[in-house]
Amino acid sequence: MTQRLTLVLLTMLTATQAPAQSTYLAATCTDVCLYGATSNGANCTLWDAAVGDWVRNPTDGPGELHNRARHYATVLHRWMLPAGGVMSTRFTDASLTEVADYGGRRDSAIWTGAYLASEALRFLSTGAPDAARSIDETVATLHRWWRIPGDPGYLARYAAPADSPAPVQAILSADDPEVHREVPFEDALWHWRGNISRDQYQGVLLGYSLAYQATSNPEVRETIRQDVVEFVEQLMSGERRPVRISVNGRATTREVSIPYAVFSTADAPDGIPSLTFQTDPFSAAGEGVLFFAPNATDLLNQIFGFSPFPSLPQPTQAIQLAAIFRVALQVTDDVPAYASRRQAIAEHYERKVGAWLEIATGWRNTNRCDEGYFGLNIGFMPLFNWVRLETDPVRQERLRQEVLRDALWAEVAEHKNVFFALIYGSQAPLEDDVPAVLDEHVAQLALFPTAPNWALPRDLRGIYPESTQCPGISAVAVNVDERVPATFVWERNPWKLYDPGTPNQMYPGIDYLLAYWMGRFYGFIEDDATGTCLWWSEAGT
Repeated sequence: MTQRLTLVLLTMLTATQAPAQSTYLAATCTDVCLYGATSNGANCTLWDAAVGDWVRNPTDGPGELHNRARHYATVLHRWMLPAGGVMSTRFTDASLTEVADYGGRRDSAIWTGAYLASEALRFLSTGAPDAARSIDETVATLHRWWRIPGDPGYLARYAAPADSPAPVQAILSADDPEVHREVPFEDALWHWRGNISRDQYQGVLLGYSLAYQATSNPEVRETIRQDVVEFVEQLMSGERRPVRISVNGRATTREVSIPYAVFSTADAPDGIPSLTFQTDPFSAAGEGVLFFAPNATDLLNQIFGFSPFPSLPQPTQAIQLAAIFRVALQVTDDVPAYASRRQAIAEHYERKVGAWLEIATGWRNTNRCDEGYFGLNIGFMPLFNWVRLETDPVRQERLRQEVLRDALWAEVAEHKNVFFALIYGSQAPLEDDVPAVLDEHVAQLALFPTAPNWALPRDLRGIYPESTQCPGISAVAVNVDERVPATFVWERNPWKLYDPGTPNQMYPGIDYLLAYWMGRFYGFIEDDATGTCLWWSEAGT
């Protein structure tokens, strides 16, 4: 029986309040709806199978992590998924009834993908029909974001119908140079945000990989497969295009082949993509083109074709690119219709992965003090995909030891970063003693604020010791319950001592949801609400 049919049957059963409901729920109790939702005169309420009764106003305080996840999911769906994309929300006043605007407008893709990952892990942990529904809906949203820009493999940061309500329209304002408006797509007009960056792909690929693992819906699996394979084939193509190139202020236009690149006609000035390089120190930026370059020297030599540049390895991009290929191999495994395409992807991966792995082992933390911490997250996310999907045992063990443990985890072990700790704990080398690490970080997750997560002020000056090397921030990681809140706190530095807060602003809680359900899936967190489930009850019961 498919997930979709199961969901339909369960909804029919509960909506009609069949006499056998109590007996059925005692045997099969899993969430089918969002707490507080209403449908056809029924309310989504928490059922306790042990006592055979409904639980009014379930609490989510200490020791109630499962209910906390349920509450965060409810708040997220009610206020922070405009047109299906995750954002933070600011309300007009303290009554919290009217949306003033949305925050995180440039980062919706990465966090929508992270939300998809959390729902996939929830389904893998509980089999909840409600999680299956969320997987279907979120994949459909992200699929549109792959398709609306019109160029293969190029992902929109966010998209919404042109007739959306005013607060959603404001996300995609006409005076924003990243925004493309009134774009025809599937018999409607849409606005979308371009100028995509590599970090946005990481959340989407994380969500796609876990959703593919979780779902048995063939349509959803094919949607994921189409998007990922088209993306990888575009990266492999080495497409030749006219490109405006500037190196250290010297500009030219020429036709070149850019390795591992995606292009956007809409984002390119006058339809011609541009690349700007500085060589000392190395930096690169593009308009209408985004590339994944494990070694920037390969890119520069192919573009200019003259005396070789010194080696410029980019370890995070090597991790990202290898992970993209591994997800492509995951979603095409044992799919006859994709056999020849998968073979081409696999052969390319095998030719290149040795070099990518060598570059990845050289990963170093280049962040200083409180700057650039998000860069750690866009290394951990794809590394989780690469390590867990790698099928070569020797290569996988090197990834676990030399990249995950000795490079990335070694840099953050004292940061009280629950998400990074769960990635490490789930993929660590077998010889590592991880229980103490996991216990410490699960205890930190238990401190996460109850829903909703407000942008409250923080002033920890005088409470935590100030760093002597980096004035103004803490010398030690701040506990999770005292941190400055954010859309995804695990990508923010853990040392901030002061923040004025933002009145009436609420964060979506996907940082809690992803960490909690990852912990549940890997058995690091026990279910503290066994025998309870969100189900439809008649109004007044």
